[in-house]
Amino acid sequence: MGFLKSKRKVSLVLGGGGARGLAHIGVIKALNQHGYRIEEIVGCSIGSLVGAAYLQGNLSGLEDWMLHITKRKIFRLMDFNNPRFGLLKGERIFDALKDIIEETNIEDMDIPFRVLATDMLHEQEVVFSTGSLHQAIRASIAIPGVFTSVENEQWNLVDGGVLNPLPINHVKKRRRNIVVAVNLDGRPDAKFGQLKEARNLDSISLLQESYYMMRRKIAEMSISLYKPDYVIHVPHNIAGLWDYNEAEMLIEKGAELARLIMPALSGRGGRKFTQTSSNTGLKEPVGSVD
Repeated sequence: MGFLKSKRKVSLVLGGGGARGLAHIGVIKALNQHGYRIEEIVGCSIGSLVGAAYLQGNLSGLEDWMLHITKRKIFRLMDFNNPRFGLLKGERIFDALKDIIEETNIEDMDIPFRVLATDMLHEQEVVFSTGSLHQAIRASIAIPGVFTSVENEQWNLVDGGVLNPLPINHVKKRRRNIVVAVNLDGRPDAKFGQLKEARNLDSISLLQESYYMMRRKIAEMSISLYKPDYVIHVPHNIAGLWDYNEAEMLIEKGAELARLIMPALSGRGGRKFTQTSSNTGLKEPVGSVD
């Protein structure tokens, strides 16, 4: 095939975004069902969790666990902490997930896997590609102010989405593989609830909407700069941070959005796709690498 990309090998970027990340499960299932081989995963926050479950062959176990979660079960998993250091310790949630994701060294996994966290001490990204899988995931999901950070003498690690919610820049096989990025910070869609106008907001809502706007802009800049072949946009208002009880809908929505790009994927040949449709998640062919 020379310098042309493979038609079936995928480098997958799984962004952060709380419960919306259950859409990642649907995306992965759809890719597998249509014969695409995932050869590299870069995960941030919930994306690191789903990516690890898939690489250990237990995506179905994670899916089953999430499908049986309820708001009451979510509350039971909340081990409240001194809010000075983080609202939750995160130990109960992570201990439950250890039954699904086994501890191993990242470098011993079958395909390249990179997990993103943010070092508060040095104000920089930390990419785990070796070492403890559990430590990497625990750092990557440490939402500031919600979960306690992962701290030692060298660093103070929190959620990778603080600096890079869609870490496309850490893909290594972009010259050979089809790069598919799943953005959990897609623009809100009226189909999933009333859109908020940025006017007459109270102080908490203003702070919250400002944060969401910042994340969307960071993700859009990453897409524009690193140009993945395909972007699947999951609307930001499809679910809240803790809406894991909406697992069935979110998983199906991920699969549905992934299926939208299948015609372009299967017929891509030597075409290069560089423009994203914000409504469907599809990319339009705008050029050729021939």
